Amino acid sequence: MARKKQFSINDIIEAALLIVREKGMGHLTARSIASAMGSSTMPIYSSVSSMREVEEAVVKRSWELLQQYQLVSRSGDIYTDMGLGYVLFAKEEKHLFQCIHNETYENINTVCGEKNFELHLKRLEDYPLTIHFPKESKEKLLFRGFLFCHGFASLINSSMGKFLRALDTEKAIIDFFRESSVIAWKGLKSEAG
Repeated sequence: MARKKQFSINDIIEAALLIVREKGMGHLTARSIASAMGSSTMPIYSSVSSMREVEEAVVKRSWELLQQYQLVSRSGDIYTDMGLGYVLFAKEEKHLFQCIHNETYENINTVCGEKNFELHLKRLEDYPLTIHFPKESKEKLLFRGFLFCHGFASLINSSMGKFLRALDTEKAIIDFFRESSVIAWKGLKSEAG
């Protein structure tokens, strides 16, 4: 008698993550995971309580990967790097970016989004340009920066991204961010007096 293959929940989630990365959440099924693992669906159903559990794990992993992108130093400026990471994640991980904005997973995305915001707010504590700002001003700055980055990232992630051809390389995106940051800082300084 052939021995059944045993898979851990982590094996299943990693296979699911690969499927979503390549094809999107709409292609994630027990059958597609089983196929990716070279198995039947039985080990999947015996390891997880539902496909929703797997989907939610993929969404959480998407947030973890986004944070990794945002922690990479690309420009030499921590604030700019947070935004660059967000935009590059949207560009390079199209389907995972869509997961973290999918209303189907609103509760998880809200919790993970708030944790992400707090992580980056903490990173601004010792940021030279805002070190003397009150917490509320840092929160405003971070949120407004997020709005700018989210708009940019959403355009790059969407079919409208073809209109952003001049920003198709990491260097072009970094240069764009630097120019935009200078404009934003000039405005912030004039507002602060």
